[in-house]
Amino acid sequence: MKNHTNIFVKRFLLFLSMIFLGACQNNVSYKDELASMAANVNKKCPTMLDSETRIDGVEIQEPLNLVYKYTLVNVLKQNVDTAEFYRAIWPGILSTVKISPEMRKLRENFGTVTYVYNDKMNQKIYQVNVKPENYQ
Repeated sequence: MKNHTNIFVKRFLLFLSMIFLGACQNNVSYKDELASMAANVNKKCPTMLDSETRIDGVEIQEPLNLVYKYTLVNVLKQNVDTAEFYRAIWPGILSTVKISPEMRKLRENFGTVTYVYNDKMNQKIYQVNVKPENYQ
């Protein structure tokens, strides 16, 4: 699980950077910008990020929550140690939100990022929420 998680985290961070680099840069509101980015990403979904991980889509929830939905295509929920899973992914996710230039506007607007991970049977494995109090 640890090797798989390291690969997942690296690919996830690369994909996240690509998403935010492709976001609109004009003078629309930040919510409109996020909605546009989500629509562009969703046109390409589902997309395999690696042999284990598929991004199924992105959605915007109120008040300002960016939700990423993933499937671990070779995993069953009952085989995942959720505590280990959280320990493996949290540092990379938090670091990305805290320091990534692509996340600057999200931080400035006190947004939340939610990552939802499902297994191959579409059963929720884990959900991670990164709130302003985590990255401020």
